[in-house]
Order: sequence, then C-alpha cells, then structure tokens
Amino acid sequence: MSAPLPDDHAARPPEAPWREFARAPLVPVALAASVGLLAERYIGVPLGAGLIVAVVALLGWLSTRTGAPQTASVWLLVCAAALAAAHHHSHRHTFRADDIARFAKDAPQAVSVRGRLAEEPDRFRPPKPDPLLTQQRAASSASVLDVSEIETPDGWRPASGRVRLSVEGHLSDVHCGDVVEVTGRLSKPDGPHNPGERDYRAFLLDRRITAELRVKRSADPVVRLEEGWRTSLFGWLAAIRGWGARALERNLPDESGLATALLLGDSTALEREEWDVYVRTGVIHVLAISGQHLVILGWFAWLVLRVCGVRSRHGAWAVALFLLAYALLTGARPSAVRAAVMVCVACGGIILRRRVISANGLALAWLVVIAANPTDPFTAGCQLSFLSVIVLLYGAVRWLAPRELSPVEQLIDETRGVPEKLFRAALRALWVLFAVSAILTAVNAPLVLTWQNVASPVAVFLGPPLIVLTAVALVAGFLVLLAAPLGLAWPFARVTELCLGACEWMVHLGDRVPFGHLYAPAPAVWWLVGFYALVACVVMLDGTRAKRALATVLVWLFVGVAVGLSPRTSDEARVTVLAVGHGGCVVVETPDGRVLLYDAGTTAGPDAIRRVVAPFLWSRGISRVDEVFLSHADLDHFNGVPELLRRFHVGQVTTTPTFANKDAPGVTAVLAALERHGVRTRVVVVGDRFTAGDVTFDVLHPPRAGPDGNENARSLVLLMRHAGHTVLLTGDLEGEGQTLALAKPVAPVDVMLAPHHGAKAANAPRGSPERPEPGAMALWARPKLVVSSQRAGPPDHLTASYGGATVWDTPTAGAVSVRSHTTGLTATAFRTGERRVIARGK
Repeated sequence: MSAPLPDDHAARPPEAPWREFARAPLVPVALAASVGLLAERYIGVPLGAGLIVAVVALLGWLSTRTGAPQTASVWLLVCAAALAAAHHHSHRHTFRADDIARFAKDAPQAVSVRGRLAEEPDRFRPPKPDPLLTQQRAASSASVLDVSEIETPDGWRPASGRVRLSVEGHLSDVHCGDVVEVTGRLSKPDGPHNPGERDYRAFLLDRRITAELRVKRSADPVVRLEEGWRTSLFGWLAAIRGWGARALERNLPDESGLATALLLGDSTALEREEWDVYVRTGVIHVLAISGQHLVILGWFAWLVLRVCGVRSRHGAWAVALFLLAYALLTGARPSAVRAAVMVCVACGGIILRRRVISANGLALAWLVVIAANPTDPFTAGCQLSFLSVIVLLYGAVRWLAPRELSPVEQLIDETRGVPEKLFRAALRALWVLFAVSAILTAVNAPLVLTWQNVASPVAVFLGPPLIVLTAVALVAGFLVLLAAPLGLAWPFARVTELCLGACEWMVHLGDRVPFGHLYAPAPAVWWLVGFYALVACVVMLDGTRAKRALATVLVWLFVGVAVGLSPRTSDEARVTVLAVGHGGCVVVETPDGRVLLYDAGTTAGPDAIRRVVAPFLWSRGISRVDEVFLSHADLDHFNGVPELLRRFHVGQVTTTPTFANKDAPGVTAVLAALERHGVRTRVVVVGDRFTAGDVTFDVLHPPRAGPDGNENARSLVLLMRHAGHTVLLTGDLEGEGQTLALAKPVAPVDVMLAPHHGAKAANAPRGSPERPEPGAMALWARPKLVVSSQRAGPPDHLTASYGGATVWDTPTAGAVSVRSHTTGLTATAFRTGERRVIARGK
C-alpha cells in the first residue's frame, strides 16, 4: 500500500497511470474479487463450489509460493475470486431453516412477530396535498426488524431473518436496538410485474430481507417489549443523529431539512419532489453523503489541527478516526466508506512516513466495500463514486495540470503585478473547476442514464458553485452542531442558511433551464461496456495512445447516438396492458414506429408513471409518445399525465367531450400541465376513425352529448384493427353508456380490456349461481382473451361472466403483451411467462 520515500527527490516526468496500477499489489486482488462477484451475480456459483475452489487455490498457493512465485500469484487471485463469489452467494442465498420467509406467503396474512429493530425507523412526514391522488397520504414510518419469534396456532416459536417493516403512522417512541412486538400483514416481497420495472424483491434480498410486514392505519400495533438502543452502537449513532436533527431544526428553521440531509445523511428530511430536483439537475452528489463530504470535513479538521499546533502524525490519527466515525454516523454508504478508507490510507502514509500508492488505497477501499456488503458494487452510488474518483485522480488532475512555462513566459510572468497574478490565478481556478465538472458529467452520463434515465447537461454549470456553497455550508453546519450546546450557534447558522438558500435557488433555476435535463432510454449494455473500456484506456494511457483512445470514444459516442436515434419500425403491432394496479395504461406500438397510450393513471397516484410506465417505455427504447387517449375523467385513468409530460415528449392528447367539463381539481391540474407543455388536445366522438400506418382505430363511444350518469358511462371505447385482428379498449364503460354502445353490434373481437377493472357491475354474469351465463358485454364482444387491469387477485365472477374466453388479470399475469402479425395474434403474460396463440393468420 505504500513505498519508502526515495533518497533522490529530483523531478521526474509523470508516468502513465497504468504503471502505478501495475505496481500496486492489491489491484489484481480487487480485480479478481470483482470477477468472482460478477460470476456469482449473473451466472450463479454454488456456495460449496466457491469454497472448494478457494481451498484448492489456497493449497496451490502454499505449494508454489517459494518455487514458482508467478504461479502462486495466479492461485492467490483464483482464491480471491472464489471467496468473493462465495461471500456474495452466502449473503444473498444462505438463510437458516426457520427464516421468516418460510412463514410468508404471496398473499398478505395477519401475524404477530417479535424482534429487534435493526435500523432507526425512517419517519416520513405527510406529503403536501395532491389533487391527483384519490386518497391523500398520511405520515408513515419504515424500518428493518431482526425477527426472533413468530406467533403460530401452537404458540410462539423461534424464527430468524429480517423483514421490511412499513407502518402507516409515526414510530416516534421506538428506536434502533429496541425489542418490539408487531402485529401486521406478512407477505413475500413482490417482484416486477412489468418489463423495465425495478425488481423490489431483489433490492430487498441484497439487504438480506426476505419478507415484508405492513401495519395499516396506525402505529399502535408496534409495542416495545424492551429498551435496547442503549446497548447498541447503531442505537447510539441514531440517538446522536436525532439530537443533531433537532439542533438543526432549532437553529435553521427555514433550511433544516436540507441541512439535515447534507450533514447527517437523513434522506427523509426532504420531500421527494425536492430530492427529484437535485436528481434531475445532476447534482444529487452535493446533497447525499458522499466522498466529497468526507474530504471537505477531513481537510477542515486537518487545517484546524495544524493551526492549533498539533503534530502531523497525531493529526493524521485524529482525522482518520474522525472520518471513520462520521462515515458510520451517516450510514456507512459505499461512497463514504470509500473516501474514509482512502483518507485513512493517506493518514497511514503520514504516520509511517511512507509514500502512499493511491491505486493501492483505491483497491483496498473496493475490497472493504465488498467485505462489508458484497452487493454494494451493484448499486448506482457505489459505481459512480469509484468511477468519479478514478477519472478525477488519474485523468482530470493530469490533463488539467499547468504546463511548464518557457523561459520567455517566466520572464513575462515575473513582470506582472500581484493583483494581475491573483486575477489570473482566480481565472485558472474557475477554469479548472468547470473543466472538472464537464469531464465528470460527461464520463458519468451513460452510467447515470442507465440507472436514472436522465442526462443533465446543466450539471456542468451548477456543479462548481454548488460544491463551493455546500462545502461552506457543511463546515458551518458542523460548527452549528458543535456550538449549539454552548448557545453560540447563531453566526454559523446564518452562514449555513445563506449558503443552503443559495443552493436551493440555483438548483430550482437549473431545473427550469430548457434542455437542462433530458430523459431518455438507457444505453445498451454492449455499448456501455465498450464506452467504459475506452474511457479506461483514455485515463490509464498517455501520449499518442491516449489520444487514439479518445478519438475512438468519440466514434463510439456517434455509434451510440446513431443506434438510439434509429427509426423504431417493425412488421408487427404490439399492445401492452401494463400492471398498474387499480387504474389503466395500455401502450400501443404501431409497425411504423408510432407510440400511443390509452389512459395513464392509477389509484396508487402519479408515482406509478415513474415506477411502472416510464421504465416500460424506456425498456422499449421509447422517448416520444405520439398520442395519449384519456378514456374519461376519473383520476385513476389520467392522474399520471403530468409526470408523463415531464419525462416524454407527447404529441397530442385526445379526450371525450365531457372530460374538460368535469369540475375537479385533478382535471384542472392536468389541463394546466397540458397547456404548460404546449401539448395539443382534441375531442373525439362515436364514428371517428384514425389511422397509424396500417393500424386503424374506430371510436365506438361516447356520442357528442350524453349519456346521463357518471363519467364511466361516457368512457371512450376504441376498436383497434391490424392484420385482420381486433383489440377492444373499453375504459370503465358501464350503465347507460354500456347500454347505448351495445345497441350497435360488432364482429367478435380477439382481445378485450375488461371494463371498469373487471367489476361485476360492468359485465354481470346472468343465469343462476349454479349455472352462470356470460354477461351482456361478453355476449356483445365475444372476446377470445379478456385482460382485467385491477389491484386485487382474480374475482370469482370473471371466468363465469366472460364464458369460454381466457381471462388474465394483471395482479396474477403482470403486464400482458399482445402482438399482431400477419401470421397470427399472440399474447404473453410477463409475470407467469405464459404465452398463447389467440388467433392465426387470416
């Protein structure tokens, strides 16, 4: 990790970075461990196989380390890879026989469990009232429970494992380390229901969480059995964070949320919309606890210690211990751990008076992160942290270093006065700050696009001033915490408040800059791997080889843009009914590349667009929606439109005659969003026909006026035709509207969206309970496949009410994709993997 200081201090030309990595003994170990992680993550390595290979490799190393050192090194690397694979497998897949997952079912079941809180509860304040929500959300809490017992019909029995605890209410009187009894609904974590959707089950498994426990309507079912936070390290850390948050709230009433997030890493201190602003503008790193924070505080602590006359070796011990404690206090995120380890390595070099090989420190940090949690390298924060520091230390610092002045330039420089020199130094500092910001933004952009589907050019200009402001706010805020017990926090609080207020103003201004941020599909994996392989060449090589690599990067960027902008054409039409819960969103992709949406809403709220609809569209390579059809003015069918407009260019929105007339805050909000984004609107009525290439849409309902009743009766009914196949989209059609529509006969359809989420009133079965007969809607449309977009599992009446038709509901089947081709019509259920031929070519 370090090398003795040479006796000869003569200046030498800087060497290519790859040479330093080649000399660092921990770098090949870190690379081997990474290979082991990748193999286990994406291929699968049984635990026994990993351990056997590790033992064999260790024996091979022991037998060859004296006679064949190179062979011994290979054996050692194989051992490191095998141990990393075994560690990852053990972390994600090895659990005790009485793990709580053995008691959890897919459907939630009422249970009582006991255990110890493994984390301080996150306490979420009630969000601001939202006119697009069918039901306003209350305060909530979340934590992780280490289970010790579960109540069964035979009494309490031992259990183990970790559950995700979600409570509707504030857990204000329990803390990390406390033993509690909880009565709630236990279930297995749900996997993705739609293509592109985040795999929540895999996310929890990375944290060794195998079940969920939900407590509804109150925090009363959470009862403390025993106080335990005083005997827990993490309990004390949580108590210190709580004290710090209260001190910031008292001294910074206007900016306490931002200050708490910046200083203590509390992500619940800000509303989600505030976090999203920092994400969209590409500067979330200045707010979330990262290596930048530790470096700033470490530099400040070092400066104070040196001013106070503390010897450098003693100061190095103090800075190392301080940063390790701060990393633990703020949650030990991978980026903070990386910075703490690298700073500790630097401090170790000072203490031992040896030159530090920074590549060794970086490799050690990587190995520490893997040891702490082998799944962290597969998270966005960890990847961006290591990528940024490598590019910064081995690329930007070298590229932006001032060149050596010629003798003539040195003479000219000596003639300049002090003010001119200061001015030129300030200009150069600004140039370096913005150049570093541009380099890191450009290098990180593909990875950010992969994880968050957003590119933020405005970050180049926001980054430098925000780093300066948050650095001052971080130091001043830390002094607020130190001075608060003495009653001397006022001057530091005002400085902190001023800096954070300026940060907020700049970020919100950047969020409004046209094209300051752009949403787009993620790049292909093959392109991403190629891009970062070329970036590694640019960073690690020097001279002509680095320039050639840079030219290849530019060519590779052109290839990526060309692939991304290539026309989306096909020889088939695709209709996908997304699983959004109680709501609706149907995506139609026509052969000529157009994309149409039928409804975009759900009772879960606008957030479903961010979680479900947008990821699906991006997974299909879609960045533009040509038209959105809104079936009627019920929130669960249109409340996602504003979020859709924020992420995609929408060409046109089509509504029914009565949509804009409904006096409801949600309708007003959507119409305002359409006007703000300059989206055209049009109204359609029965008898209208539209075409998209060789796909046609016929409007079967509603008429220009009426019918009477609620909005369901005036739902927009579309009949889509392609290659002799038909798909019927029905909205919430029922009541007088359904009677009116059914008065005009139609030919049998292939696929039908069940009206009103499969509600019994929209197609009630006839006949007796013993011998039910198909309902009126089923007899009219005579579908072969019925898809019901709903929240709960399949109601018993669906199969009976639709006669002999196949019925798929989205909670069970997940997203349903229907593909129309000249050879036939097929349907695929995403969650179950079932595939059926609905109709053959005509």
